[in-house]
Amino acid sequence: MSEILPLVADDTPFPDLISVLVASGDLFYDWNLIDDRISWSGNTRAVLGLQDGAALRAGAAFLKRIHVEDLPHRMIALARHVEHGSNIDCEYRIRGDDDDTIWVQERAVARFGPNGRAIHLTGIIRNISERKEHETRLAYLGNHDALTGQLNRMRLREALEHSIDKNQRLERQGGFLLVGIDKLALIGEVYGEEVVDALVIAAAKRLEGCLRTGDILGRVGFDRFAIVLQHCSDGQLYQVAGRVLAVVREVPVPTPVGPLHFTASAGATFFPTAAATAREVVSQADSALRNAHKLGCDCFSDFVDVPANKIMHRRDLDTAEQVQRALRDNRFVLAYQPVVHADSGETAFYEGLARMVGDDGKLVTASAFVPIVEEMGLMRLIDRRVLELGLNTLEAQPQVKLSINVSGLTVIDPIWLRLLEDRLRGRRDVARRLTLEITETVALDDLDEASRFVRSLGELGCQVALDDFGAGFTSFRHLRSLHVDMVKIDGSFVRDLADNPDNLIFVKTLLGLAKGIELSTVAECVETAEQAALLRAEGVCYLQGYYFGRPTIEPSWAQAATE
Repeated sequence: MSEILPLVADDTPFPDLISVLVASGDLFYDWNLIDDRISWSGNTRAVLGLQDGAALRAGAAFLKRIHVEDLPHRMIALARHVEHGSNIDCEYRIRGDDDDTIWVQERAVARFGPNGRAIHLTGIIRNISERKEHETRLAYLGNHDALTGQLNRMRLREALEHSIDKNQRLERQGGFLLVGIDKLALIGEVYGEEVVDALVIAAAKRLEGCLRTGDILGRVGFDRFAIVLQHCSDGQLYQVAGRVLAVVREVPVPTPVGPLHFTASAGATFFPTAAATAREVVSQADSALRNAHKLGCDCFSDFVDVPANKIMHRRDLDTAEQVQRALRDNRFVLAYQPVVHADSGETAFYEGLARMVGDDGKLVTASAFVPIVEEMGLMRLIDRRVLELGLNTLEAQPQVKLSINVSGLTVIDPIWLRLLEDRLRGRRDVARRLTLEITETVALDDLDEASRFVRSLGELGCQVALDDFGAGFTSFRHLRSLHVDMVKIDGSFVRDLADNPDNLIFVKTLLGLAKGIELSTVAECVETAEQAALLRAEGVCYLQGYYFGRPTIEPSWAQAATE
């Protein structure tokens, strides 16, 4: 039974106030510093974890209970109070009877004798263990991923910056590995969030087993982990990357839906040899991971070496200059690719794809310049030009329906929207034949902003399509809140549809998700009759791809007009 010590003597100042403090759960003490005796009032078991409060009648016994790391802090607070009058308000750890650690907060004030020497210390001690546990938990969550316990993005970046600085001083090389779980978003759409969590936790444990002494692992995104290899040669990084891909795929993971195999891809770079800042390191590894994903699942790619990288940057600048000249000289055109009805094969509408006429007069596809101009901040200018070209086509060809792409920057570009409003004012016939395509990943980056943009387009009478559907993590709730009219299934799931049963399952799931809220569906990158037949059987509305027609700057209606 815990001991509740009696209140101090009746001649103690403010006895009623002390009773109130004790009743609130605090522990009151009066410490005679001359004979080192302490009088306590309150429940010492509840506050200090002590069965026998009488054991702390001596001040020396109390000080022995204070954690050795915290005792200097407490003594300094007392000394400052005696010398300068500073308040004693400190937090420290106390050892209880069961050797458990209890956090307390002490607030005290000294009384002084005629010679100015402190003779009494009177104070209140409060048990703050619960608050400290909460603070510790918050601090942990501020530094670690809640699901896996690995470092979060912010702390991983700090570790990377520290490693870069250290390697620069020591003139040695480190490595950075970015690991992405393949198709995790789609796995979540098919099997649910619990399965995703199981795979992420399994990946974290398996990656941890690949680390060398001193390497640092963190979770930096929904499906991404990063590893800082503080000191490694080229060969050592490749060995670690090989182990990473192998351990992820080697055995299935127990999940709520049964054992599942999964894979990961990785991108890597070196520091400070290839990149001298954390931002450059992450950017290069991200580029390498994107390249690995282009190669397929369970793939690895490293960033190009430094001299080639410099050449690439020069080429990027040259391309950006060429784009700006083409914009000034009106050398942007649209290439039109038919989108056909799945059941009849007849053209339903066209997608207008941006093409640049280069300085040599040859056509340059969007893939050759869009990634560069996005980095250079020129994409809004191209989007405005593409919008102008698309509207010119619709006004000149009243029988044509057309879709054009809108980049992420344009979704928040008021100038682009005003241009559209001005051109469509009083032209509902044109608006009804125009579809604007925004990518799924752009829409999910800022769902509220994307929803506002889609509503604005709908009010003008335009349709909106969600492009690259399946590349992000769209849920039924997201689709409903976006209010789009159409979804275009990402071509990466169509290309090997006939040979990859998993892709067929994912496509079925995506189609079911879209049909659930009565959205039209388009399958992109259809290149064979077999693909078309499979998609048609699953109920897709429209088909688009080389099997039905390649993009051309001279569509059939233009040819007919010149004959």
